[in-house]
Amino acid sequence: MVLNILTIVVLIALVALIGVIVAFLGMLPGKIAKGRNHPQAEAINVASWLGIITAGLLWPFALIWAYIRPHEQSAAAGSEKLASLESRIETLEEQVRDLGGTP
Repeated sequence: MVLNILTIVVLIALVALIGVIVAFLGMLPGKIAKGRNHPQAEAINVASWLGIITAGLLWPFALIWAYIRPHEQSAAAGSEKLASLESRIETLEEQVRDLGGTP
């Protein structure tokens, strides 16, 4: 009788441990993404939980996605670069005119 009760307690503890491990793995990519200030952290968190639900098929992709940071290009940086290139072209055209050529 004592052995049966001990067996049930061990089985319940194992099920609880498996639940804790699954919950930890489900949260891991989302926490990594939030810790790294990833702009798509919430999407990574959702993908991670969907990966756990699908028996781990999507989970590795969520983990990799948490570590990959997309290229950040702002419109202001692009317009500054464009203005810089335009001024450089004007300078070069003036130099060509000064040398006697036609731009």
